[in-house]
Amino acid sequence: MSSLHENNPNFHFSGAKIFEAVNGVDEFIKILEREFFAEAKIQCRYNSAQNKADLILDLKFNFGLTETLRHFNEGNWGSYSYPTESQVHLSSCFTKALESMNAQNGHTLDIVEASLHYTDTSIVISRTNDFSIPEQIGTILSKISEHFVYFTKGLTEMPYEVFVPVYEGKAHNVFEPNKSQSSYFDFWGLYFEDTIHHKVMIYSLNDKQLCHEDLFLLE
Repeated sequence: MSSLHENNPNFHFSGAKIFEAVNGVDEFIKILEREFFAEAKIQCRYNSAQNKADLILDLKFNFGLTETLRHFNEGNWGSYSYPTESQVHLSSCFTKALESMNAQNGHTLDIVEASLHYTDTSIVISRTNDFSIPEQIGTILSKISEHFVYFTKGLTEMPYEVFVPVYEGKAHNVFEPNKSQSSYFDFWGLYFEDTIHHKVMIYSLNDKQLCHEDLFLLE
């Protein structure tokens, strides 16, 4: 697992919006921008041999994660009154928009990675199985809220990147990007700023603890 983007004001948010190989992408982007209150960009990796396209989604917010979670928890995300309604609505809109775009194309489209760039951190979500990102995005945000105080070390330190998910490999103390259909809610990888090196830690959602022992991560 490598750092994709550092959260700093010099980060240039870029990416093509329109692809000739993908029909309906502009409408898809409009829906995401409306539902997430963010600027959306998409990159496309088309595999002609398998007749499918993997999409990489970037969402850029002009506010912090803490503000997002406050609205999400208070149930005033968009026009919804309760946190559970906001959670279900986000996943439902995302999934329906992706299904609609798939219906307009002769090849399969799916989100292989979604990066949510806030002003204070970035959340990088990897696909674990087909349509897993749109289907789980609401629950992921809910879990981020639920565990926020724990992975920020009691609200004292914000990681500049959070990777959802990572999993423990067969070798001791080896974590790698989750490529199975296992849960999003076992282990997350976190990058913290350090005076000399970037500090990498693993957060266990089951134990609500950060792993402090030396770990190395595989690409």
